Amino acid sequence: MIFFLHLVLAVCHLCHNFMSETKYHGDLRTAGCILIAVLIFFRGRQGMSFGFLIYACMLIYVNTFYNYGSIFLILVSIGAYPKIQKTAVIVYLVNVAISFSFQHLLVFSAAIHVVYIILFWLCTKYVFKVNSPEKLNLTDDEKKILKELLDGKMQKEIDLFSPQTVTAKLKNARERNMVETTPELLSKYAAENNKSVF
Repeated sequence: MIFFLHLVLAVCHLCHNFMSETKYHGDLRTAGCILIAVLIFFRGRQGMSFGFLIYACMLIYVNTFYNYGSIFLILVSIGAYPKIQKTAVIVYLVNVAISFSFQHLLVFSAAIHVVYIILFWLCTKYVFKVNSPEKLNLTDDEKKILKELLDGKMQKEIDLFSPQTVTAKLKNARERNMVETTPELLSKYAAENNKSVF
């Protein structure tokens, strides 16, 4: 859906650019939307993240310092692929510095922009905070797999299911319970069942 909407946006920006006398760098916005759509098509969520990062860096050169659309794009980029958080922030801030120096903006302009980055980031953390469940939500198959792991078996030694199925079921259990790693999931399961992790 996000892929499709970016194609629609690209067409709308292109048409607006040709039919309106308002110049808002529609060609750049068209190119950005097409880039995001292409990256989503080829790389999925990771592509969307990189597309939003590139688009945000492009827009900072044509938007005013008090237009915070690019900040929103950076936050979406980081949310889509958290591994690039530090890199995305550094790349974006370097582009902000270059853009603002080209535009001969005051240091206060950059300070305002950076404070809004921090403010929006804190607001999204607060507003969209998701609490992990207190008790694990597991299917019977996932419980059997975790029990086998607690009994000392390695993941590849579990013969209840194929190795690919075991991996998939553990991944689903981690995602559903908002747990980062299998050892963390195993530890929580052990604590709920009064067992020790070997």
